[in-house]
Amino acid sequence: MNYRLLEKSELKLLGEIDRKEIVNEVYYFKNNKLEIGNEFYNIEGWNLEELNDYINRLYDIYERNGTIYGAFNNDQIVGLGALESKFIGRNNDQLKLDMLYISSNYRKKGIGKNLVNLLSKKAEELGAKSLYISATPFKNTVEFYFAAGAKITDEINEELYELEPYDIHMILKL
Repeated sequence: MNYRLLEKSELKLLGEIDRKEIVNEVYYFKNNKLEIGNEFYNIEGWNLEELNDYINRLYDIYERNGTIYGAFNNDQIVGLGALESKFIGRNNDQLKLDMLYISSNYRKKGIGKNLVNLLSKKAEELGAKSLYISATPFKNTVEFYFAAGAKITDEINEELYELEPYDIHMILKL
């Protein structure tokens, strides 16, 4: 597996990541605690409008000097992780882990962990004390971040919460 920074011209490669996933359980954050619930989603691929929105978001991150890594198996992109460059948080010492996608056949092989580690190292170099994560509430996603050391944040970023109120908002100390 080869990990490297993506060039601006490569950001559209996000669409080559196979995001297939069957979801049976999701987390809800209610009354200051996580609750698991049964919900079924069969994600078969990218919705074209959503994909274009995400690629445009990557362009914005790139233009703001954010960090975007790709994971490649030979010449095929199989993972992507993005880190915002704008500091947020009460002490202005957090950077947002903005995107993390791993192709379905490559999940649970350490690729996501390696991308998070690369982005964490970059965030530390920039002076961040933690990563802010607005995680899709799917059980697998939330448990991935817990395994990486993330915790539920006690300082919700209101702007990010308004964008994704059903996400599980987490913090990963660096």
